[in-house]
Amino acid sequence: MKVDLHMHTYFSDGTMSPQEIVDKAVDRNVEILAITDHNKLESWEGLQEAARKAGIIPIRGVEINASYKDKVVHLLAYGFEDSKRLFELIDLADREMNRMSDDLVVNLEKVDSRVSVADFETYTYDRRKGGWKGLHYLFDRGLSSRLFEGFRYYREYGCDFTEYGFPSLEELCDAIKEAGGYSVLAHPMSYFKELSQEALEEELETLRNMGLQGVECYYPTHSEMMTKTCLDFCNKHNMLITTGSDEHGEFGKEAKTLDQTIGCMNITRDMVNIKPLLK
Repeated sequence: MKVDLHMHTYFSDGTMSPQEIVDKAVDRNVEILAITDHNKLESWEGLQEAARKAGIIPIRGVEINASYKDKVVHLLAYGFEDSKRLFELIDLADREMNRMSDDLVVNLEKVDSRVSVADFETYTYDRRKGGWKGLHYLFDRGLSSRLFEGFRYYREYGCDFTEYGFPSLEELCDAIKEAGGYSVLAHPMSYFKELSQEALEEELETLRNMGLQGVECYYPTHSEMMTKTCLDFCNKHNMLITTGSDEHGEFGKEAKTLDQTIGCMNITRDMVNIKPLLK
């Protein structure tokens, strides 16, 4: 039986409900799972009920945008209790994500008559299609022929992630720990793929000193070196070792060449270190 601790519902940018996630997990022989919506917590209640009926072990999770050096990385939080401080930081990350789209429309309105701030304010979309409001708005107003093409506008018009005030990774790690949870770096390949093994180890040590408690060592896009280096580092320092498919349902399939379906990594309980999460 498999473990998968990274996936998304329509409460953030996925296309499935918590019940549909659980149904798919059962079909894929996943026994332990976490939904980690981007800066959103609404899926937890539905996951608990669906998992209980299916005999699956649910772990509370969320994926948070965090600033680290000159980057914005994704930080996974697991097993946390309700916490005013943590929830305020998650809400800040969500607001900054929304502000990116708001600012983009302000900038685009000056050069493209197809969009306007007033129009965007009243615009709605079907959340079951995944993605987020800004991407759908660009698509529906004819600025992009596919949802994923909308990403380029954020970069071109100065609304990229690094331009915004996401909470710092160090503060998030502290808040997660204070809430009784565990912080895990999501898909390190996304930020460190150009690094040598030595340089990667140095980054992981810096993150550990900031309070990071684990790494998503198994991930579909990881190289053999990335996986092994992360595993060795986590084993050396007794940090959490997690795995995730990053399932989004139908959203994003057109842009992905790898299988990222729930359970695709075929990682079992004996291959990870998640004992603190199974309390």
